[in-house]
Amino acid sequence: MALGFTVLLLLGTLGTAARAQPVLSQPRLVLVQPGQSARLSCTLSPQYNISHFGISWYQQRPGRSLTYLLYYNSERDKHKPAMTPERFSATKDLASNACILTIAAACQDDNGTYYCALSPALRWL
Repeated sequence: MALGFTVLLLLGTLGTAARAQPVLSQPRLVLVQPGQSARLSCTLSPQYNISHFGISWYQQRPGRSLTYLLYYNSERDKHKPAMTPERFSATKDLASNACILTIAAACQDDNGTYYCALSPALRWL
């Protein structure tokens, strides 16, 4: 049985009236077999450069509230709370202007809706 990762469009909140706000787009549906890796992409609108932004990822399982998973800007600027399983990680694909959430060895508990959002650069302790 395949796991379905529904991914929805989330609009950015940065920008000015003189220029279009950044927009993040995600695939509507990603299917993966249990035990396989899932790659969920979050692509930034082309007039902006993903290397200048941090991305926060959130998960919403069916019937549950939204949960923060992790923040990623670079290998030196990232955050993942202790409650987020190690199988969740992120990276940036500069050629695609995207941030990629990887779920290694996906399991049934990973089924749900995943959201990405632009975040200001954060300094995690």
